[in-house]
Amino acid sequence: MTPADRERFPPTGVTLKDGRPATLRLLRTDDGERLGDFYAGLDENAARFYWPHPLDHEHARTNASRADSPTEVVLVLETATAALGGYAWYRWQEPAASSTFGICIAVDHQSCGAGRVLMERLLAIAREVGPPCMALTCQHANVRAVELYQKLGFRITREGWLGGRRQWPPEPQYWMERTVR
Repeated sequence: MTPADRERFPPTGVTLKDGRPATLRLLRTDDGERLGDFYAGLDENAARFYWPHPLDHEHARTNASRADSPTEVVLVLETATAALGGYAWYRWQEPAASSTFGICIAVDHQSCGAGRVLMERLLAIAREVGPPCMALTCQHANVRAVELYQKLGFRITREGWLGGRRQWPPEPQYWMERTVR
């Protein structure tokens, strides 16, 4: 997100369903180590369901280095202790009619509304920045995510198989999309 666009979307405080305060803010280029710590704390299911790249410090630093990209929006859920409890992004290539999307929530921030608040903020930003459509894939087994996406207006456009990767065998997945403006 460009520096000019960043000014349009300042950090915002939220209260999760369990009463914990957090801040939703755009990823910064100096967040590489904290993002790496977030990746390192993820469990096996997070690695299974969120798999665009290895979840390590090297990829975290690379992702943070792109924080000012004009074709990428990355949000983090920052906890009261300044740790990251969640991460969501969408990116596109110009010219673009659609963008790809990903979200990952730390185990200790699941089932308390962290995914929903990140998604709602991301969708609000997407109404003003980026392509008019957001697309994603989600394994059938990730039931909570599929339900959240559908509640937020994503629709299943097709089904297929995700090829085996790392230690996981092939499994069925949905392709989903949502118009954002």
